[in-house]
Amino acid sequence: MKYFKNTELASLYKISEKSVRNWIESAEAGKIDLELYEVKGKFFVANTAKNEHLIAELVQKGKKYKNTRGARKLTPKSVFYELYNHKQILDIISNLTIHHETPLQYTYVDGGAEDWDKYARRLVTEETPNMLTSSINLIRLTADSVDELLADYEKINVVDLGPGNGLPVRPTLERLLKQGRLNRYIPVDISQDMLTILERNIKEWFGDSVKVEPHIRDISYERFNDFSASDFGDKKTANLVFLLGGTLANFRSPEQVLQVINNSLGLNDVFINSGYLDTPKTRRYFDYYTANRKVPVQDGIILDFLNIDESLYDVEQVFNEDKRARSISIRPKVDLSIEFTLKNGVRSVELRKNEPILIWRHWHRGITEVVNLFDQNDFDVMQATKSADGQYLLTISKIKAVTE
Repeated sequence: MKYFKNTELASLYKISEKSVRNWIESAEAGKIDLELYEVKGKFFVANTAKNEHLIAELVQKGKKYKNTRGARKLTPKSVFYELYNHKQILDIISNLTIHHETPLQYTYVDGGAEDWDKYARRLVTEETPNMLTSSINLIRLTADSVDELLADYEKINVVDLGPGNGLPVRPTLERLLKQGRLNRYIPVDISQDMLTILERNIKEWFGDSVKVEPHIRDISYERFNDFSASDFGDKKTANLVFLLGGTLANFRSPEQVLQVINNSLGLNDVFINSGYLDTPKTRRYFDYYTANRKVPVQDGIILDFLNIDESLYDVEQVFNEDKRARSISIRPKVDLSIEFTLKNGVRSVELRKNEPILIWRHWHRGITEVVNLFDQNDFDVMQATKSADGQYLLTISKIKAVTE
């Protein structure tokens, strides 16, 4: 491509077409050194390496000028710095700046975890099938298949990734206890609040029969094989690893998460995942809104911590046909400038008026696409089972063994 259309350049750099036209006029007048390309008497910005560097400078200059003039300046609440460590704060800043989204994994704090617990408890009582009850039913339906895969092992560790409040895995713990095969229960979550709720529930359901060994990890990049390494090489023990409730499809990169999981498993381990299938019904499914709020407590919690009041944005929930994803985003009504106080100084993040900030997503795939996703990330799918209504899927996998 020799040149950019004005609309293309505006979309690429998230600026207005008026800004692009102003650049072209300034370049024609010799005020800026931007290379132009003429088409039938009209000038466009040329697609050159020199222009790429200059455009980046013009965008930054424009942002600084506009933000100093009219942006609403905000500072995070003190609780933001109390709940998140330095590394997590930098990750939130990076996600806002680069990806225009708030990371979902950081929302299970300060009421977010309790909100999820209430939501899950409501789901489990509903008569209409939903993600939670369908996952539980599919686990029960496939229990014999899992037992067959693990028949050679006397003891089973249950590794529960993103366990929520423990309801999905409860039937498995009950079954393994009854069989006398439950060795260790190891829930893994980024949220201490969520793990605390889980431990409370396990204690209520099982008393002292199940000992919880919780670990705080971000499975989008942190492996979890270190805390079960004592059982590696033990020919009598295997790990049964769960990632349930459609969690995988909420990550920005499910492929990256699957690679982390794959690299954390042993050859004997079994991996169980459940999620939505792409259907007309699931494309329309948004069951998160609460009365008197634009966004649910959990998904909007980071916005609250950043002092972005509900009056400052509109909310949109859509299914994107091109990306095959459901999403909830906010669109600021005015330009916002958020000033973060860090160890090494102050860092500002600029959110432009009407530019979407994603706060929740769910990627959609059909059954063949799900199996292909696992296959491409070095999993051997042993079984894929759909729910009776065709809306949900549970897969049972092992990692691929290298064969000569």
